[in-house]
Amino acid sequence: MTELVLHQFESSPFCDKVRRLLHYKRRAYRTHEVPPTETLVRLRRLNPAGKVPVLEHGEAVVSDSTEIARYLEVTFPDPPIYPRDPKARALCHILEDWADESLYFYEAWFRFGLSENAGEFSRRSSQSEPPLLRRATERALPTLMRNVLRLQGIGRKPPERVLADFDRHLDALEGWLGGGDWLVTDHLTVADVAVYAQVSCAAETAEAQGVVADHPRALAWMERVNAATSPPV
Repeated sequence: MTELVLHQFESSPFCDKVRRLLHYKRRAYRTHEVPPTETLVRLRRLNPAGKVPVLEHGEAVVSDSTEIARYLEVTFPDPPIYPRDPKARALCHILEDWADESLYFYEAWFRFGLSENAGEFSRRSSQSEPPLLRRATERALPTLMRNVLRLQGIGRKPPERVLADFDRHLDALEGWLGGGDWLVTDHLTVADVAVYAQVSCAAETAEAQGVVADHPRALAWMERVNAATSPPV
């Protein structure tokens, strides 16, 4: 059997998304933890963009969590993570993109944009660095992420506005769920996993956890996604 190798940052929501998809599809894999500074040189041999996640499967090298999800669906179609119905499949794409391109910046703001959290999450993200580079990476990451957040726009908003916006996103998530178990169809899809990965990473902080706790339908949905996509015991 051809080995699956996931090149990752363990703390990245996009890598969590891929790990959960692999668990859901019951595929064994191993991980290679990529030090942040390795993206500048070595990782570019696999992915010219210098980003994780990257999945190696024999001769196939697939980068970007969305492309990896599509590759997994084609290569390991059971159980499916995309609906068959074209309209439902389109909705799945829209929700995945919402998670990856909008919710991601909230997750990053909670973990790196808030000074009270930045030190802890910078330490977590730097653990794979060689000792001589670890301290420098820890110091650099908060500034790097805050610059990204300012350019994107969330970093220029006052904290109370970001918290209110995040609360509205969770209101929308609950409204869309209604009384259903999953976001798109009658089974888990990549949309569920993509949205879950961003919200759960944000909820590693006390600030986001407080907002999530006020949304019981979203919490129940998160428990279902986690149960379906956790590593087998």
